[in-house]
Amino acid sequence: MCSSSWNSKKHPFFLVLKQQQQQKKKPHVSVSIRRKRLRLGRRAGAETMELVNLKLYLENRCIVAENERLREKATALLRENLALRENLSKAAAEAGLPAAGAGAA
Repeated sequence: MCSSSWNSKKHPFFLVLKQQQQQKKKPHVSVSIRRKRLRLGRRAGAETMELVNLKLYLENRCIVAENERLREKATALLRENLALRENLSKAAAEAGLPAAGAGAA
């Protein structure tokens, strides 16, 4: 007859099965640790959004500063253009020519 060794827990089949079951089990993680991980995940997402927001803010400040510089440059060029036209008008008047900018009608 068959011995009772087949039903024994020391049989190689049962040992392999037990090892596989132990490997499949995940270690127990407490609820408080899960909550901490979730909070850290949210915080990391918030920090990422804060960095993106800061980057966009700084880029916007650079654009505003450049816009102000260009506006000042345009104003200076406009003043220079007006001064040159005035000088050209005076020179044309002295030479007896029609004023610059006045088209021949």
